[in-house]
Amino acid sequence: MKIVFKLVKKIFHIYCSVISIERNVKYLGTSYGGWHFSDENLSKNLTVVSAGVGEDISFDIELFNKFKVKLFLIDPTPRAVLYVQKIIANLGNSKTLEFDESSGNQPIEAYDLSDIQEEDFILIEKALYNKSESTIKFFAPPKKEFVSYSISNFQHNFSKDTDYIKVKTITLSDIMIQNKINKIDILKLDIEGAENQVIPNMLRNKIYPKQILVEFDELTTSFIKPYIKAIFIISHLKLKNYKLVKTNQFPNFLFIRG
Repeated sequence: MKIVFKLVKKIFHIYCSVISIERNVKYLGTSYGGWHFSDENLSKNLTVVSAGVGEDISFDIELFNKFKVKLFLIDPTPRAVLYVQKIIANLGNSKTLEFDESSGNQPIEAYDLSDIQEEDFILIEKALYNKSESTIKFFAPPKKEFVSYSISNFQHNFSKDTDYIKVKTITLSDIMIQNKINKIDILKLDIEGAENQVIPNMLRNKIYPKQILVEFDELTTSFIKPYIKAIFIISHLKLKNYKLVKTNQFPNFLFIRG
């Protein structure tokens, strides 16, 4: 079985290498919470939907300060919600500390919040998924110091009997309807395996963000199925005119449409 897994993994990497393109990209944020994106043809006043917040939103804040974005943060995890609430309470404050590159929990004082108003921030305390208003299990991470919960529970080899909390779900389509969003310039998905349901649902609803920044979290496991699912999703994105941009940030991927 290990030989088959290694073969599938090799095929996946070859496939991604063949279809990926070189593009000038920029990197914003810490080594833990940062992401590659393209600033080509980006103007001010972008709409950014960032799903999976945790305790490091260095990418989101730096993106705001560069482009003055309308920022929608999505995360039902109690610690993440509390963290964003602390940031909102400190809006208007300047940066007084440097980011802690050894941690996934950034000090609030490391963010430059001086130009951000509360109306620029919308926090949605639900799990982004392929259906809305369902109550689902959100499985706890393997260590208490970790912040990220998972719907698929890939962190526990997809077990269904580990600790969990229950959270409400919401679709990208409903987020757009409820918040009167006409287009999404950048969609960031760091949602611990749920990207495998969210992206196909998004495409079925003809929602096409200009850029998709996604971590295929399940690729960090030793199972074959996540690679098959990722190939299917990447192929589907390709059919919708998305280009996979080479960033050397596996398992983080950048897709640009057009």
